[in-house]
Amino acid sequence: MMPILKGPLMLAVLLAATACAGLPSTSRTGAVHDVFIKEEEITPHELIVDAGDEIRWINQRTTPVWIYFFQDSLDEVVCQRGFSYFWGVEEFAKIDPKQSVSVCFAHVDAVSYRVQREATVIRGSTAGEGGSESIPVSLHGAILIEEPSDHQPKVRIP
Repeated sequence: MMPILKGPLMLAVLLAATACAGLPSTSRTGAVHDVFIKEEEITPHELIVDAGDEIRWINQRTTPVWIYFFQDSLDEVVCQRGFSYFWGVEEFAKIDPKQSVSVCFAHVDAVSYRVQREATVIRGSTAGEGGSESIPVSLHGAILIEEPSDHQPKVRIP
């Protein structure tokens, strides 16, 4: 007989499974901006987009990478593909080699992120002692989300 999940464990499983469910996986503006993750760099590492545009991170490395946002950025998205909401503290996605993930931000904002070669390791506390966090070396990037304008061309910052 299968055990029944109760209380906090059931809530955690439910939240993890449904955090980003129901969002479209494509841009509502039709515009897609690619960010290439290479062995030692992100290109471009700064990007200017319109609200609603899709930002797609493509892993060109031979090993997986993890992308992290350490704010509630994914609370205000209009599309996403490949991201998970993790306990309300950080949003992340694992990107396997030659694969991609994407997100469309709904509002004007400045969003920073980091790309890591290994996942962040968070260890809980025991007996009231503090936990620990191990963050590997990472590459940093930023996205500036602006109001859509019909008469100005998009500019990427190299």
